[in-house]
Amino acid sequence: MTENRYTALVLAASRGNLDPLALAGGVSHKCFIDISGEPMLRRVVRAVAESGRFARIIVAIEEQAMAEAREILAPVPGAEDILYVPSKNNIATSVTAAAGAHPEALPLVITTGDNALHTAEMVAHFCDALGPLAAAGYDGAIGLTPARYILDKYPGETRAFHRFRDGAFSSCNIYALMTPRAIERGPDIFRTGGQFGKKPKRLIGAFGLAAFLVYKSRQVSLPVFLRLIGRAMGIRTAPVLMPFAEGPIDVDRMQDWELANRIVAAREAG
Repeated sequence: MTENRYTALVLAASRGNLDPLALAGGVSHKCFIDISGEPMLRRVVRAVAESGRFARIIVAIEEQAMAEAREILAPVPGAEDILYVPSKNNIATSVTAAAGAHPEALPLVITTGDNALHTAEMVAHFCDALGPLAAAGYDGAIGLTPARYILDKYPGETRAFHRFRDGAFSSCNIYALMTPRAIERGPDIFRTGGQFGKKPKRLIGAFGLAAFLVYKSRQVSLPVFLRLIGRAMGIRTAPVLMPFAEGPIDVDRMQDWELANRIVAAREAG
């Protein structure tokens, strides 16, 4: 049984005209670059909309980019109902501000505007795991792809992996905040910038030195590690394993952009 009671928050902030991808793409905003004939932001929001799991979609983007974002998203089903909020100076404050502006938004599923390879199937897979997790008392969830899916399909691509006793995983940049407690405390995870796989020392600022040392030891499983950091934050977070090699491939480097174009072109050619 599927649910469409969720709210999607698409975080689409950019470094503006100084962003190398925006400059290379000749656009005003990173999320507006072309991915195989279509703006990246449109691909992301269409995947969210076509998953059939959301009662509302919120896009957090700079105020000066909102008009262009509306124009770009006009072809997306239900575009007239998309809500826009100004992005803030980091992920944590953007999530907090969006949740504060829309207190009815729970459960909130968060993704990012550079997840160009996400599909409706991926988004639906994540959302369909949330009902049982909420019933089990979890406050939040994080989507991760086991490394074997990525390395089997894209052996030449380098990705940042979280390595634990039960294997290596890569974040798909899709998260859920399901309770008021999660909204209150969950965004703090990202106050140091996130991207813990690429910059694990940021774990110290987010969770403390002990969590960092446990993470680096690789002696605990992924669920155990999430329990440990959950205790520190006062929220329970569960992993949602995503069997999609493309799930963690976001577009924040030139080589990612080139790879995304190749994958999408091949996907759409059947």
